[in-house]
Amino acid sequence: MSAVISPRVRPDHAEIVEVGEGFLARTFPPSRYHHREHLIMATYLLVRYPERDWRAELPDLIRRYNVASGGVNDDTRGYHHTMTMAFLTLVEGVLAGVGHEDVVSACNAVLTSVAAERNVLLRFWSRELLFSRDARLGWVEPDIGAIDPHTIDTPAIGAS
Repeated sequence: MSAVISPRVRPDHAEIVEVGEGFLARTFPPSRYHHREHLIMATYLLVRYPERDWRAELPDLIRRYNVASGGVNDDTRGYHHTMTMAFLTLVEGVLAGVGHEDVVSACNAVLTSVAAERNVLLRFWSRELLFSRDARLGWVEPDIGAIDPHTIDTPAIGAS
């Protein structure tokens, strides 16, 4: 099994807003921006601003955040389009099952779902394809199996 985010620290409302709005303002510290925070950010944006088209907006927002944080976006670093769209699909799938009423509950559902499994995308893409230049720069269809958040066979992490 792949490494997963520890359910040890469930975010509260203040942390969720700090991550989400900090990302939008490009002020969230990059040293604290890991897989967990990426999932919190995506969940926050989908719940807080449901009227926005995140598939269209998120790529440029991530690129700008990366640059503002001292990073770059090129063929090997920074923004990764296939991963971004795939994780957005997984988060949307979790939210479809739990609703969008409460951002704290939504984030906790995402953080205890299969989306929190760091290597979940390797169920759908080979490592070579997922980490290719083409996958970084644009959408690349999975070469192992279709990504469908409703048919992933792994139970929620930490579910009881």
